[in-house]
Parts: sequence; structure tokens; C-alpha cells
Amino acid sequence: MRKAIRGTVLASAILMAAGQIAVAQKAGDAPPPTTEGCPTQTVDVFGKTDGIAYRYWMLTLQKLVKEDDRKGLADVMNYPLQWNRKDTSVEIRNRNEFMKNYDEIFTAELKGKIATQNVKCLPGDDEGANVANGELRYSKFATDEGFRITSITQPGIVKTHKLPWE
Repeated sequence: MRKAIRGTVLASAILMAAGQIAVAQKAGDAPPPTTEGCPTQTVDVFGKTDGIAYRYWMLTLQKLVKEDDRKGLADVMNYPLQWNRKDTSVEIRNRNEFMKNYDEIFTAELKGKIATQNVKCLPGDDEGANVANGELRYSKFATDEGFRITSITQPGIVKTHKLPWE
């Protein structure tokens, strides 16, 4: 029941954000869709509308992290979540495993990088948005789940494994 309520609240927030995007675009307050001055390819590769949606969801992620909203963050994970740490890659299979490992996953360093992520120049590629040089990745899902965090890499860890398409 609680998950259904949180899902409804999250869906409402996304719909409200979508309405705010339309209003902000008319008022000129929306994050700029231009990649001018950005050092890498941005989420605009997904098109103007999705690029804006990725940016607004980044603002939501920054708010969840700033408020240390563990339950809210658990709700936006795509399970199994790939967590790359030290010398190993771990699958976080469910919400309970995420909550148990939260302090190790969301370190102060990662939280700081998320908080300071430049939303205008939010990098994007075929895997979705790359936050903090790919230490956190999220993507938009075709279902009504919206955006989900798909992987987290501990800061300072060099990716040692290849993804299936690499």
C-alpha cells in the first residue's frame, strides 16, 4: 500500500513537473536546451522535450539527495541496481538491500557530486544521463515508471568491466 501511495505521489510530481516545464518554457525559465559551452554531448541527444525532462528529473534527484530522502531514492532505483564498488560489481536486488547499503552507496563524495552537477550540461548517451562523470546513471523507461537510476559507481573507481555492447 505504501509503495502504491509513494508511486502515486511520484507520478503526480512528474506530471506537475511536466506542467511546470510547459509553463517555464513559455515564461523563458526552463533549463536552456542548448549545449553551447558544454564540454560533452548532453541529454539533448534524446530530443528537446526529453532533454528538458531529463534536466528536470536531475533537479528532483538533487532534491532527494539534499534532503537525504532514502525512501524516495529507493523508489527511483531500477532493481536489480548495478553498484560498482572497489574491485567488484554488486547487484542490489531490491529495496531492502538498497536501504541496508544506503550509507555505503550514497557517500558524502557522491552526494556532493550530484549536488553540484551542472544541469544545463547534463551529459547523455545511449545509456541515459551520466551524473558525476558516469558515477550515477539514470534513464527514462518506456513504461509509466518514468526515470530510474540504473547504476551507481563508487567515486574514484575505474570501470574495470565491459558492458555487453562494448
